[in-house]
Amino acid sequence: MRTLFSNISIPYAKALVLVIVAGLLFASLPSAIRAANSGSADARIAYAKAQDYHSRGDIRSARIEMLNAIKADPQWIDARVLQAQILLEFLDGVGAEAELERAFDLGLDISKVRHLYGHALQLQGKWDEAKNQLLADDIPFEHQAYAARIIGRVALQTGDEAMASRAFDQAIQKDPGNATIWVDVARFRGDSGDQAGAIAAIEKAVELEPGNIRALQYRGELLRFQFGLAAALPWFERALQIAPNDVPLLTEYAATLGDIGRMTDMLTVARKIIALDGSNPRAFFMQAVLAARAGKFDLARRLMQKTEGRLADVPAVLLVQGVIAYEETNYNVALDNLRRLASLQPNNLQARNLLARLLYLVNEPDEAINLLKPQADHGGAAPYALWLSGRSLESMDMRPQSIDFLQRASLHEIGEKTAFVPETPFEFLRVQAIRDQSNAATVIPYIRALYQSGDFSGALTQARYLQEDNPGATDAHILVADAAMAQGNLDDALAALEQAKNIYFSEPVMLRIVDLLRARGEQQRAGEVLAEYLAYNPTSLSGLRWMAYGYLEAENWDMAQRIFENIRQRIGNNDALIMAGLAHAYTETQQIEKAVKAAQIAYHVQPSSPVVTHIYGRALLEQGTRPKDAYDLLKKAAVMTPQNAIYQASFTRASEVLNQ
Repeated sequence: MRTLFSNISIPYAKALVLVIVAGLLFASLPSAIRAANSGSADARIAYAKAQDYHSRGDIRSARIEMLNAIKADPQWIDARVLQAQILLEFLDGVGAEAELERAFDLGLDISKVRHLYGHALQLQGKWDEAKNQLLADDIPFEHQAYAARIIGRVALQTGDEAMASRAFDQAIQKDPGNATIWVDVARFRGDSGDQAGAIAAIEKAVELEPGNIRALQYRGELLRFQFGLAAALPWFERALQIAPNDVPLLTEYAATLGDIGRMTDMLTVARKIIALDGSNPRAFFMQAVLAARAGKFDLARRLMQKTEGRLADVPAVLLVQGVIAYEETNYNVALDNLRRLASLQPNNLQARNLLARLLYLVNEPDEAINLLKPQADHGGAAPYALWLSGRSLESMDMRPQSIDFLQRASLHEIGEKTAFVPETPFEFLRVQAIRDQSNAATVIPYIRALYQSGDFSGALTQARYLQEDNPGATDAHILVADAAMAQGNLDDALAALEQAKNIYFSEPVMLRIVDLLRARGEQQRAGEVLAEYLAYNPTSLSGLRWMAYGYLEAENWDMAQRIFENIRQRIGNNDALIMAGLAHAYTETQQIEKAVKAAQIAYHVQPSSPVVTHIYGRALLEQGTRPKDAYDLLKKAAVMTPQNAIYQASFTRASEVLNQ
């Protein structure tokens, strides 16, 4: 029996079958633009292979096959268009534009691909030219949703959130079943502070297309943001099963592995990224972080140089570069990087504290004090910031002024929220908030200012308005909780924090919930919340610190010791409370020599702390070789905190030992 393929050679028949099957299987791809030239046999074989690779998420192999297709038939318009689509997925706007321009030269009507052409221009930052293409009235209906989606991206990149919102709404209306549109909507909502809306949108994207790697990737990113690092890994791994060589996906996966402490795994993935993309800056940065952690600062610096400045304004990069320069005693470079970091993230207290420490060390204490002033002058400041302010004042021969800061630092308000006060004048904040009452960006600083001024009732009222208008924003719920806590309304504060936790279980939310539950006497429940947080964020220093304190309270000395040692290995010996907690655990397990050494370090760091002083005195008392020193220290702690029965009992015991 003769068939359609009877007079066709076997290889050519296979090529036709591949083309026909590819067309049936991959109908979801934008259709090629038909022209008089339908491609040579070799070109069609390569084209079909490219579509196959593309459908399986292997866009690298797809691009190679498209290069083969174009080489086999440079005049084939369809090949040029598909190659442009693939290059757009690589975020190569220049390459995509070049392919489309070649297709125009070959006779392609621009109206057929304005959506792609506008996308290529958008990737290059040619905003006005992109808009001209994407807003044209001759775009076929089947491409209008795509065009609207890219208009949304242009609007976001030019700071026009209202236009972005309209564009994404239009895209959804025209193609509600398109998962890629929902991914863009999710990112838009997330970047706008609507975490709950972002979660809903990305869940919709995954539901529509379970194999969409961008949807799976962003679901992982949102879970990492919402609950913690460990929650993201299964989603990244699920996407990598579909597209094992996708560089953006591998990059997020590697970064998460590093943040969670799986450094060897991170290095393996980073090396794979470099094998796929030899100039990938984030892969080199991750390797530099690993080298810096190992103390190989020369190697870390050389790896950072390979980023070629492409991450110059990334906060984490500035921090690492600052640390590398500091360790290599290149203080000017370290200061430059940390100053830029503090400028980029003015509310980043860690960045400010690091910069202040370096300024103090290079004998610029006045600048350090000015940098710390916005937080140190108000309640809830980090003990380290207070201690550094006191030491800076001391170095300027201002001992009386330093005493207040050092005494406040000695109270160790660990877990208290940091009261960072906006430097903008209060009246200006009030006018801005009244003018735009639904804009969280203007209302939140005003609420914080009300809170800092002591107007807790006003702060709570404004925070509740914000909460009603922005139910998907964690900051709104946190502000309600803070204001309610200040008024002693623990129930309302806890309810608001639970809402925040469901959207974004962040470290500040965790610390507030733990503080609040402990204030209510619910120690076990506080421990459960902390354990839940650490399950997702096992490297969190704040979480580990609280867990160690909890084990001390429960008299589980071995577990407390392990956690304190883990923290010490990561951050060194400069945290007085960590060293004191370690000394306490060693004392209780009769490892007295280790206890004395740890307590001595803690006391050297913060001799004004009654907690540290008491633990040092106890360790010496147990050692038994320096009873007078033990007596003096325990007396000092008892005098500093006469209401503390434990300190008084230790002092009495030291008196008895000394008088024997």
